[in-house]
Amino acid sequence: MVTARIPASIAPRPRPTRRALGGLALGALAAGLPGRAMAAWPDHPVTAIVPYPPGGNNDILARLLSPAVERALGQTLIIENRGGGGGTIGATAAARAEPDGYTLAFLDIGTLAIAPFLFARLSYQPESFEPLIRLTEVPLTVGVPAGSPYRTLQDLLAAAKAKPNGITYASPGNGTAGHLAAQMLVSLSGARMVHVPYRGSGPAVTELTAGRVDLLIDGTLLPAVQQGQLRALATTGPHRSPFLPDVPTVAEAALPAYSFLSWHGVAAPKGTPAPVLARLNAAFDAALRDPMVVERAKQLGLPLKGGTAAEFAAFASEERKKMEKLVQESGARVE
Repeated sequence: MVTARIPASIAPRPRPTRRALGGLALGALAAGLPGRAMAAWPDHPVTAIVPYPPGGNNDILARLLSPAVERALGQTLIIENRGGGGGTIGATAAARAEPDGYTLAFLDIGTLAIAPFLFARLSYQPESFEPLIRLTEVPLTVGVPAGSPYRTLQDLLAAAKAKPNGITYASPGNGTAGHLAAQMLVSLSGARMVHVPYRGSGPAVTELTAGRVDLLIDGTLLPAVQQGQLRALATTGPHRSPFLPDVPTVAEAALPAYSFLSWHGVAAPKGTPAPVLARLNAAFDAALRDPMVVERAKQLGLPLKGGTAAEFAAFASEERKKMEKLVQESGARVE
């Protein structure tokens, strides 16, 4: 017996069951949810992770910018300090957060450009984030206690060479910009000093002011210098800081090949929706131009930047190339 083949185009189709129809309806509803949820974003507070303790520039920037950002978004920005590991603990928490627009991170040169090459084991990578905006570009200050016997950078380096490991230098933690800037100073000068890492800039500045360490290179020293609590020996950028015009650069004072700039930015977990990223960039860019923010940043010695997410991504990529070479040359490594 021969069985006739019925063309698929005219073959009878089974009627969908009530369960199948219900499933299709639920699928359509689920497909529509992202659009409606996106339109409502943000409908509750946004968490901003600062991967350092209170007192450092990341924390200062978060608290300085948050009022203007909150006005733009219509929601509260909850600042959450998660220090430790040179910023890598907080950065890891941010990278692993849900990419729904409700978690941000105030990151920096240490977490986005230095840590991938400095740390033997790292629980995140720069690609774990969506860059949002660059906030600053900061020359660091080489500071000593007000009562320090070292009047110039040359004095300090000469003492370090005369008595190897007799001078201590603090940093905000292993892998931070201050650590690598000091390591660069050590490498180029040939001096040997003892590294004393702290959990953020705040504790490091406190210990320096008290005279319990000899040296700190950091971006938060300007107020203490202006108040006479610390002495600035040099700044780390290629040009003199407009905030300390009478203080020479490291290149002028002792090491012509030396130049180091720190920077800060905001990022979100990889996969955060593009419309959310666009709104966040616009909110932060506007906050960076707020007159009150600009004036306070000048008082703190923080040159503000701004711009697009794409510009920040390209900048951070180039910085990683520079930092990889610098870390290798310095021989610094955190196991």
